[in-house]
Amino acid sequence: MVNSIPYQLNKRTTIFKECPSKFIFPDSVNITVISNATLTPDPVKSNETVTVTGSATIQINMTGDEVFTFIFYDSNLNYIEGGGGEVKLFFSDCPTNYYPINLTTNAFFFLPSNYSIVLAITGNKVFFVVTEACGFASDLSS
Repeated sequence: MVNSIPYQLNKRTTIFKECPSKFIFPDSVNITVISNATLTPDPVKSNETVTVTGSATIQINMTGDEVFTFIFYDSNLNYIEGGGGEVKLFFSDCPTNYYPINLTTNAFFFLPSNYSIVLAITGNKVFFVVTEACGFASDLSS
């Protein structure tokens, strides 16, 4: 046996950054970056439950017509149908600009080897296009 030491693998944490313009509604202004979200488990595992937690302080007041979505995309930024989820936002003190993020949903049954995640807060204008806040994590591997 050769002298050796065990190799320590350091787990990479998913980091959310500014979304590409492809995901932003053209008339939107002051899009907030959702950067403090946490995934459990991290990394996400195919066909398993995933929870996203965190918060977003939006630069405009939300009225209660918004939806929070968690969406998977492949390496070409094509929507992966069958994974992710959404929840309608309800606020007892509308208008508000603070939203605590807490959503549990299922991952796609077979995530590609390279994928991206978009977290979005969107008004009822257009689904899958961001109008208020967005977080983007890319080059993730399953």
